[in-house]
Amino acid sequence: MNVLFVCTGNTCRSPMAETLMDDAVDRSRILHGEVKIKSAGTFACEDADPTEEAVRTMEEMGLELEGHGAEQFTAELAEWADIILAMGKEQLEHMEVLAPEETGKMHTLLGYAQGVMGEPATNSYDIMDPFDEGMEEYRECAKQLAQAVDLLVKRLEHEYEDKA
Repeated sequence: MNVLFVCTGNTCRSPMAETLMDDAVDRSRILHGEVKIKSAGTFACEDADPTEEAVRTMEEMGLELEGHGAEQFTAELAEWADIILAMGKEQLEHMEVLAPEETGKMHTLLGYAQGVMGEPATNSYDIMDPFDEGMEEYRECAKQLAQAVDLLVKRLEHEYEDKA
């Protein structure tokens, strides 16, 4: 299964989600070796480094974000993915324009993790954007992401067990 996380610039939220998901999948006896994870941005500057705050926040959680280079969301990446998880409603709307034939795979991370498929009616399933904010906002965002990834992993584990 291929999972793609998408934010705006691919320098904080989606790479943090990718890092957290990589770690969670590595620890899962069901998903380990079964899930490939990537991240991208709807307005990414190719190969841009993650923000210093994102790197530090992941380090505080015992994870490494060094070496990530931002990648632009494309129709090809959308085709690669089985599930595309946006950080918010705004990214969903941009992705629908960039890859209209793949909209059935597109959800918000928080919505999908809680069973809300497709585009939610409100922004209540958005992950906060810490870009240009301080470390406290990054920590809060990482906490939101970690909770959403935990729910996502539980959901995917149940789906895998149901198929078995």
